[in-house]
Amino acid sequence: MKSIFSIILFTLVACVNTENSPESVLQNFVEARIGKVVDREYVLEKVTGKMLQSFENMSDLDFAKFSDMSNVKTDSFKVLSKSCQDKKCFITYSVGYLTKKDDKVVFSSEVKKIAEMVQVAAKWLIADVSNIKTYHESLESINALE
Repeated sequence: MKSIFSIILFTLVACVNTENSPESVLQNFVEARIGKVVDREYVLEKVTGKMLQSFENMSDLDFAKFSDMSNVKTDSFKVLSKSCQDKKCFITYSVGYLTKKDDKVVFSSEVKKIAEMVQVAAKWLIADVSNIKTYHESLESINALE
């Protein structure tokens, strides 16, 4: 009976910890933005360090451009590698997405990035994100005159 209780308790603790893992926090942030318009408060709750300063100093117009991803649909999210030490992790990941215009998909894109995640008060936050590689494929002819 005691061992069954211990196994159940261990399973519950493991499940709770994975929800606050650096990978899940990063994935939730990416998925929360794609296809939507997020507000500044939501973003400021999820970032720290350089990214926090950047978003705090961003004009309302620039933030509106950043936050409006209503024409984008997620295609994939993959964690490629992770390197952690104490309360800091570097996660290499890729995001695939489709860009729509007038309800028609016009671009397919894949972006590889590195996110620096920092644990602050038992909560993982995004400290910095840098692009490694971006690939865009146009699914229609591009008219340079438009």
